[in-house]
Amino acid sequence: MKHIGLIGGLSPESTVHYYEQLYRTYNERFGKLHFPELTIRTINLQRLAPHFDTDDWESVAEILLEALDALHGAGCDFAAILANTPHNAYERLKDRSPLEILTIMDASADALVADERNVVGLLGTRPTMEYGFFQKSFADRGLETRIPGPEHRRALDQIIWEELSHGVVEPRSRELARAMIAQLENDGVDAVLLACTELNMLVKPEDSRCRQYDTAAIHSDAILAYALADRTDPD
Repeated sequence: MKHIGLIGGLSPESTVHYYEQLYRTYNERFGKLHFPELTIRTINLQRLAPHFDTDDWESVAEILLEALDALHGAGCDFAAILANTPHNAYERLKDRSPLEILTIMDASADALVADERNVVGLLGTRPTMEYGFFQKSFADRGLETRIPGPEHRRALDQIIWEELSHGVVEPRSRELARAMIAQLENDGVDAVLLACTELNMLVKPEDSRCRQYDTAAIHSDAILAYALADRTDPD
């Protein structure tokens, strides 16, 4: 199989979620003690966070390129970034990366299009909701994207950075997330995209009438499928 390269540390909860899903899904398919070969290059999230706040995506791209070079040196065949927000820098690094990057936008769009969804409610950090990398990618696939109002965007951003990134889920934050989703559904969305790899801690299937799409789970499945393409089952 292809050697998987992962850029993690964004946050620990996100990295652990991907790692476990990749390993468990692979083992369910192949059994015995078969597990995938991968290398994780973690980044100190504090290096990136100030650049997120100022929409300085060139600096984010430079930090991600350091990690991509390290994964290339470790023998990886392709890479994936285990977070949504850093994908705002994708256009700045895709042609400079030594490895192909399997993006969270493409994996999510594939899932939405396959299910014939049309209008997607986008939940994530402020940069993810506002800067537009999902909107642009989705528009190219014929998908309309809608986001919560300004106050809800600010509140959700704070919940992600101050609570979820530390493994904390507050009941009041769950209630606020339900209110955001209800508003998006009233605005006509037919899917809710959990476009932060920690949001599956906060939002559960029963919190919305329409179907939820967890970008972390979708991306993990796409990474493993790509790594396994054109290979035979092990003994």
